[in-house]
Amino acid sequence: MKKIKFGLLLFGVVALLVVVAAGISRATPSAGLQAVVRVAKVNVRKAPDKNSRRLFSLRRKSMVKVLKERDQWLYIATDTGRRGWLFKSLVRIVKPRKVKPKIEFFSNGLESEQELFFVSLISRLGSQLVAVEVRYFDFVVSRLDADAVSGSDPGIGKEAVPWLLVLRVPFSRDLYQQEKGNDLEVGTIDLLLYQGYLKVMLESRDLMIAEIKKNPQLWNAAGAGSGAVKVLIVLKSENGDQVVLSGFRERGFPVFNDYIILEIHGFSQFSLHSTMSANVADFNQFVLPPSQLPDGSRAPAALAYDFFGFSY
Repeated sequence: MKKIKFGLLLFGVVALLVVVAAGISRATPSAGLQAVVRVAKVNVRKAPDKNSRRLFSLRRKSMVKVLKERDQWLYIATDTGRRGWLFKSLVRIVKPRKVKPKIEFFSNGLESEQELFFVSLISRLGSQLVAVEVRYFDFVVSRLDADAVSGSDPGIGKEAVPWLLVLRVPFSRDLYQQEKGNDLEVGTIDLLLYQGYLKVMLESRDLMIAEIKKNPQLWNAAGAGSGAVKVLIVLKSENGDQVVLSGFRERGFPVFNDYIILEIHGFSQFSLHSTMSANVADFNQFVLPPSQLPDGSRAPAALAYDFFGFSY
């Protein structure tokens, strides 16, 4: 049970140097569910607008998969692969039975009472991450050297020992391309799909901070503030490539930072700055910078294009 992923410690140190981006995200409660047409005929359109071009029509009792939800419109896919937008009130959402995920726990040097806290926390994560199919996650706990990070984060004092909570999530490029929809411009990544993971990790951080404040001697942290616990989301693809994300709350909503950290097949790790345009900021969507430098060589952004499956 006590395993350590030393490579993630570097991720944690880099994440503490992250520059925070502004923005507010929205939830998509119907995404991933099935829906059945409840009227005689419904038009499926190119955009979430009643004046948008009609792509095709569906008859009563037609079953579709909901890929995302926006302003009472659903972006759906049929069993033949056709996609488009339809008005939510014209279908009935079918909620399948959900199951708890499999979560493997990695830690290093925890006291027995600390382990009990994380056993309880993992049980809570399992309830929060239920899905219609079994999913597999790694939950990693690491303790960082306060002297190495206290100067980079005003929320971490000399007396506090910062902790790093990492949730590693399987990433499928094919599934990402399917779920994000084709309404995004090439080079725009949509982290809304992973907003739920960020939400539960931020809640876990708050619970741990409360526990530290209740028993500072056990956690060796006097007067610990919000900076005493950092959270990361690691997207790990089938071939071992990883992208590391962190985030914060903005007016109660979980929002991803505008930096992502890449670890791809032995390449050096990069901090990759993305630009949020005003019209997509609410959806945690990020427009990647140009994938190549002016001299034609590959930039770190090109690696992100590779990871998410974009052409460039």
